[in-house]
Amino acid sequence: MTDIESVYAAERDLLVGQLRGLTDAEWASPSLCDGWSVRDVTAHLLMPYELSFRGFVVGLLRARFRFDRFADRWARADSRTGHQLVDAVAATTASGFNVPGAGETAPLSHLFLHAQDIRAPLDLPAEATVEGGRRVLDDLTQGKRAVDAAKREGLHLLATDIDWSTGLGGPTVTGPAAVLASALMNRSASAARLEGSGADRFRSRF
Repeated sequence: MTDIESVYAAERDLLVGQLRGLTDAEWASPSLCDGWSVRDVTAHLLMPYELSFRGFVVGLLRARFRFDRFADRWARADSRTGHQLVDAVAATTASGFNVPGAGETAPLSHLFLHAQDIRAPLDLPAEATVEGGRRVLDDLTQGKRAVDAAKREGLHLLATDIDWSTGLGGPTVTGPAAVLASALMNRSASAARLEGSGADRFRSRF
């Protein structure tokens, strides 16, 4: 396997292990994605793997070029059970991520961020591998998916479960890697879990 394949597989297996034990009620629970259940987010995880380029174009046209609307329709139309969706997620690979021009880290970020959308409301551990957390956080702070620099300007972000930080010198904002990444992607529930002398300043920028 290539390096990104092994990192992706490790993160995927962490999530799959947690999903296999969910009850029907937990599958129907709200996720951190507005309007989506845990089952809907899991179905969305499969979208880049199961949707052809032609299907993407047609679906986007029908949704009048509103990707969120298209993604919502696609996830809700999936009739598989939660357990069937887990089996499908378990079979995914980084190389199977079918989004042209998305970049090497895209499949990992897609999995990593939506995994926390599922875990947080179910109070599941915010697990992350060292390499997976590092790559996603690097991408969100200095890579292709980098968020608005003003959101973290003057702050020292520090992961508490892996060896990663950025922005030395300012007030500290701490949390597990998965929670930090989720907060950087505008999940207010994740931002509420952050600690440190700079946490309130970080939350004020949402």
